[in-house]
Amino acid sequence: MEALIRRLRRSALCLALMAAMPAMAAADAGGPVDYQVARGPLVQALREWSRQGDTPLLFDARELAGLDSAGLRGTLPPQAALEKLLRGLPVKLASSPAGIFTVRRIEAPRPPAPPAAVPPARVPQPATAPEVELAPVHVTGSRLPRTSLQTTMVVDVIEREDIRRSGYGSLFDLLRHLPGMNGRPPVDASRDGDSPYLPGGAAAATSLDGMGPRATLFLVNGRRLPRYPMVSLQQGALTDLGGIPLSFVERIELVRGGASAIYGADAMAGVVNIVLRDQADGPEAMLQTGISNQGDGAQYRMQAATGHSGEGDDWFLGIDLQQADHVAGDRRDWHRERQRYPIGLLTRDGYYLPAYLCPSGMREDSGCWYDSSRPRSLQPASATAAMYTHWRHDAGNGLHAYAELRASHARQRYELGPTAAALRLAGGDLINHVFQEGGIVRPTVRSLELDLAAGLSRDGGWDAGLSRQRSETTLSTEGAVRTSRLLDAVADGYFPGFTPLDPALRAQLFPRTRNRGRTDQWLAWWGLRRDLGQLPGGAAQLAGGIDLRHETWTSRPDRLLEDGELALGLPTGRRRLSRQSSAAYAELGLPLAAPLRLDLAARLDHDAGELSFSPRAGLRWNPSPAWSLLLSGGRGYRAPSLFERRRPPGYFATEALPWSPGLPACAHTADNVCLVDVQVIENTGVKAETSRNQSLGAIWNPRPDLTLSLTHNRVELRNEILALRPADAGWNADTWLLDEHGRLQSLRLYFDNIGQTVSRNWVLHGDYVRAVPAGQWRFSLDAIHQQALRRRERASGRWIDLLGHATPGMAGTAALQWQGTHWGSALHARYAGSTRAWQPGAACPSTQRGDGKCGNPTQLRWNLHLDRRIGARMTAALDILNLLDTKPVNYLPGNGGLSTGQDDPLGRYFQLTLQFH
Repeated sequence: MEALIRRLRRSALCLALMAAMPAMAAADAGGPVDYQVARGPLVQALREWSRQGDTPLLFDARELAGLDSAGLRGTLPPQAALEKLLRGLPVKLASSPAGIFTVRRIEAPRPPAPPAAVPPARVPQPATAPEVELAPVHVTGSRLPRTSLQTTMVVDVIEREDIRRSGYGSLFDLLRHLPGMNGRPPVDASRDGDSPYLPGGAAAATSLDGMGPRATLFLVNGRRLPRYPMVSLQQGALTDLGGIPLSFVERIELVRGGASAIYGADAMAGVVNIVLRDQADGPEAMLQTGISNQGDGAQYRMQAATGHSGEGDDWFLGIDLQQADHVAGDRRDWHRERQRYPIGLLTRDGYYLPAYLCPSGMREDSGCWYDSSRPRSLQPASATAAMYTHWRHDAGNGLHAYAELRASHARQRYELGPTAAALRLAGGDLINHVFQEGGIVRPTVRSLELDLAAGLSRDGGWDAGLSRQRSETTLSTEGAVRTSRLLDAVADGYFPGFTPLDPALRAQLFPRTRNRGRTDQWLAWWGLRRDLGQLPGGAAQLAGGIDLRHETWTSRPDRLLEDGELALGLPTGRRRLSRQSSAAYAELGLPLAAPLRLDLAARLDHDAGELSFSPRAGLRWNPSPAWSLLLSGGRGYRAPSLFERRRPPGYFATEALPWSPGLPACAHTADNVCLVDVQVIENTGVKAETSRNQSLGAIWNPRPDLTLSLTHNRVELRNEILALRPADAGWNADTWLLDEHGRLQSLRLYFDNIGQTVSRNWVLHGDYVRAVPAGQWRFSLDAIHQQALRRRERASGRWIDLLGHATPGMAGTAALQWQGTHWGSALHARYAGSTRAWQPGAACPSTQRGDGKCGNPTQLRWNLHLDRRIGARMTAALDILNLLDTKPVNYLPGNGGLSTGQDDPLGRYFQLTLQFH
């Protein structure tokens, strides 16, 4: 015991946080278990045995492919149950000294040969079997391998079978439909800038619990993804999920609450780890096609993969080709705005003269009216080609080398409608015009992603690696308006909407623009894991290491955008910024007793010149075999990214600032308001955001086939980076620009650390499995109750309620699945509570209140999955998404009747899949 204490002291690093706690007597972990394992593939049966008994098991899924099990029912000790499950099959069961079972297939008899069999010392052990699967071990939220009875942080896992039965064709669609997940589709993200007609890219991004995409960290195989190179001015740096096909994904691990002590910056609201496949059960291929009940939105996908597992080397290679057709906004009758824009002349005294040259479809008796939602795409046209390969070499003695490469090339085209802009004349009159002379604004986005990683590792000892990532995007846009040529044309007698445009000026007035962006990221890491000795509950574990990162962002906007020559666009300069970050981390797992485990973690980050310390502590107590209680808490941080050291979205007109005692005298007044010009600038002094998080959970597992968990999460963001608004001038004198007489003439706005956001929620998960002679039933439930979501800004000190706006108060999914020998089915229900149809911090407009349209109705959508095994190597599946063809309903102005992150705009959708394996 003294030797153990000395070793703990030497390895403590920053983790001198442990308090002495009484040890409890170890419980017998080998008692009988009530097993209910259905007949079927042996791999699935072994996973069920491991899950129901919560017993670690090593096996190679590729090696056991093609073997079927007769199933298992009854109350038996784990080893006896496993032996019965394997009876009559060509497999060998072994057990390590630590009590971990290993199942290996027995090869067919071969002709006699000199004794060259693997000696007993080479029987695979947990530390020397790279090709086998340890179930149920998931490491997201921890760098220590552990089973589901050891973790102190709730990890939600979406397995490959769940992904297949979901029916969703993209990673983005799968994630955005999870309870508590907010989605930002490419068309929505593209309009998130100064102007809806000068897009900032087309990233498919999601975020957890209404905290925004900047607070959710996305990993692929445990490595952070590079930032999307085109800046979203509203949301900062986004993570694009469009380059990762679902066919490459083995499972998805999701942790809610802060995990900065494990993974560093950005993991404040949670972590999503996308684990890619590293094995294929021989050659396989997939053909998939889909179409909506309106006859549009067709999608096509082809996927092929192969791999090998054997002595020395394992490898996997997959390719995925996908294409989707464009769906225009006017293809759905519900996609329209309640508030339309008058096109024509609006005089200072309120008189409206409709445009003489009113575009087709906008003319009505009351004037010329433009609905901006009708020409806006519901689905972009896209084509994606992706490949992924993974190789692993066993050098013997537990030493391995590995390398993997992921690459994708995508092209998207969508429509935003013709540029609609207002032109103020010298006398103060205003012309609203839709520049259909320049055609529809059609951005085309080409994206390239590369991710190359290589490393060395020793089982149960250490691992080290290096990764090179690149994300490159080119954005070409047609239909933008050149400001100087427009003003020249107006001076020469062109009156938009009332006089025709000279065709000779068209090419000069509506140029084609091209913007480019690129993100480069280098990652390097070294880590070790080791056992420190025995405690009453098992072996104490230590994980520690260092992470290094170098990030470079390059922005090359079009020359016209640089010069401020495009209407509704502020000048954007060419940029090349880079930064380095480094971190040291340590994690300690202490099984103080059989029912009690303590985890301690800490991370010290040096990021962009700032030093941040992120600790975490977690406790798990199993007061009885059926109950587990989890408690954890910690702190996190998020350093300003390269993308956030920039200007906020722009203001394009004179702002009317209400007078307040904190303001100086005004240079220009009208109707008791101060008229000021607004400039937006960059703020290089933005500081890091910080966070605090707590989590309390309870897990009830009275039987092997029933699990129910309830978790309460609280996350608080401090020093949140937000954009200053004109109203903030009343308390922030740094925003003032005064004339020579000391009067307020203009405002300077920028990003600053002025926010504080608090999120509290309850998360429920349930899973029930029922085995019958013909197959297996499964019912699963996931739900979230967002208890609070509010933000307070330094300006007023009052809390603004964000709950019920973009984030519904209640959301959930339920699934009933059947899996038999030859066919399977799944019925999914997705529920989202009602939301508010007005902006946070305001009140419902009187026009909507009078119509009873202040609240968007609840949503309940059903998906159906059917699959049938055809022969030994083919499976056919039919998915019907939005089975009842429920139409979106959203009264928030500017949305076109659609909540882009929640709704399914295409209606009922049919998808047919043929899988060869």
